[in-house]
Amino acid sequence: MFHTIEKHRNLAQVIMGLIGISFMAFGVAGYQTAADNNFIVKIGDEPVTRFDLDNAVRNVEASGGQADRNAVFKSLVQRAYLLEGAKQMGIVISDDQIKQIVVDTPQFHGADGKFDPTLFQQYLENMHLTEKAFMEEQRRNMQTMTVLRMLNNNVAADSQAMQILRATIAPRTIRTSEVNLAQFVSQVKISDAELKKFYEANKKNYLQQQGVKFEYVTLSSKDLAAKQSVTDEEVKKAFDENQSSLKAKRTIAHILIAAPKSADAATRAKAKEQAEKVAAEAKANPAQFAELAKKYSQDVGSAANGGELGSFAQDGSVGSKAVEDAAFALEKGAVSGVVESDYGYHIVRVTDIAGADFESQKETLRQSLQEKKAQAALNALRENFAQEAFNSPGALKPAADKLGVTLNTQSEWLTKVNADSLKVPKPVVDALFSDEVFAKKHNSEAINVNGVIWFVRATETRPESTLPFEQVKAQVQDEFVKSESMRLAKEYAAKLVADLQAGKSLTMAWSPAQEVVPTQARATLPENVYAALMKANPKGGKAAYIVAEMLNTPSIVEVQTIKTPENNPEALASAKQVLAQMQGDALVEDYVQMLQKSIPTKQGAEQVSDGE
Repeated sequence: MFHTIEKHRNLAQVIMGLIGISFMAFGVAGYQTAADNNFIVKIGDEPVTRFDLDNAVRNVEASGGQADRNAVFKSLVQRAYLLEGAKQMGIVISDDQIKQIVVDTPQFHGADGKFDPTLFQQYLENMHLTEKAFMEEQRRNMQTMTVLRMLNNNVAADSQAMQILRATIAPRTIRTSEVNLAQFVSQVKISDAELKKFYEANKKNYLQQQGVKFEYVTLSSKDLAAKQSVTDEEVKKAFDENQSSLKAKRTIAHILIAAPKSADAATRAKAKEQAEKVAAEAKANPAQFAELAKKYSQDVGSAANGGELGSFAQDGSVGSKAVEDAAFALEKGAVSGVVESDYGYHIVRVTDIAGADFESQKETLRQSLQEKKAQAALNALRENFAQEAFNSPGALKPAADKLGVTLNTQSEWLTKVNADSLKVPKPVVDALFSDEVFAKKHNSEAINVNGVIWFVRATETRPESTLPFEQVKAQVQDEFVKSESMRLAKEYAAKLVADLQAGKSLTMAWSPAQEVVPTQARATLPENVYAALMKANPKGGKAAYIVAEMLNTPSIVEVQTIKTPENNPEALASAKQVLAQMQGDALVEDYVQMLQKSIPTKQGAEQVSDGE
């Protein structure tokens, strides 16, 4: 939950971060046995299930990241191979090793700083885990970590690290001189023969993409929720049936000044001092807490939202007992003092309080009942619409009219290229360009996109085709002139560079000299220009020159000097760490590829995403 920025994040950290080996929300709840073929894929004896994937995606999102399901799935597959590799290596994790980790985990420590079995059992209950399932998942995590540590146990040489430094932090002093592209336009000779030759060589630039116009219906439980009637009697019944499990909750926000337990005393002291200043400011202006969180909080997962963490019961789900205790000691709107946790120093504010009594819980229960009814209504509507669409396969309107849902139209040509800009989800695009919909213009089957159900039908289609020369002649001529002008300008620039390198004195309009750091250059320059700049090496007091195309204009770049990083042990150590991580990542990739050749895989009935 309290996500802090890491300076370097290698492949091993990505894999372990996805599965959540810490004792946080969603951390170990993903362990379950995949029966029969209820998995996406099985690597040897290690299944990767839809449940595992959903859980890993939640871990990414809970830490403030953007979750790409396919990327997360790939990392889970890599983990499965590594677990099989651990078995081949004979890596065994004993129960005693796992128990020691539990005993050493601060989350399970009482006020006396010692392990409290009650807190551990409470955690298992909150996560709906048996102790056996917990132990097994931790065993698998530790086996994976052991393999990754073995593969990442690399040492980089100083000479290799110095090359990294030269390519990342060694400043170059450069100046540039642009070649005037316009002066070459008049030198370009235009004829129909040359234009047709250019057209034939670049036909791919004159393709008209396969396109479709379509009508569609979307169904969602969100749209149906407000239409669901829930009586006071139903709410009271739900309260009576669930009263024993209902708990008082606090909606909380926080500001985190990061200083993990592993940080040195000076770092933690400095962080605490800053936290105390922020706490004083927050207590003086409680209404400004959200703005202060955006300004000061180092929890990137919540800072942008004003520090909001959500609503929690006092059951260990906050992720820090100290923060939880502070929250439940506050009145609504109040701000805490500085609260210390394993992550650093927090300032907590309670934005709302919900008791466990009926009056406090009834609106939440009403909303929950509405959502359940809406989901049931959506399932029924989906089935009914699918049947009606099947009965009238050439049009969605009869089904929409009969069931009282809105029929929408997309009158702009949709292509696979512009689908993102038109905000059409990929599963819908795939359905529209399928043979059944695109060629036959039949209604699609139901397409589930993150809980929203789509039905689509193509109303007009066009095939992919190359536009004829006469139709695009003006475009061809424009692009031909630009291409030839650039070619002539580059030839001229190359001649100037040859003269400069030969020591000739030329009259040129140079920009003022400036110092450029490689990391900045890489962020702004095309890859080929950046690579050429890094290779340009002034020698013997003489500058080096390259021809670079920037902003569609050829330029000559003069590299006057390179400041070699020397006597900087901290930078050298950091570069060696980065290089070692790169080598470790390569070893992990190679090891997984080797395992792929020997470990059998089996596809299951589950899918990575709906609509596949």
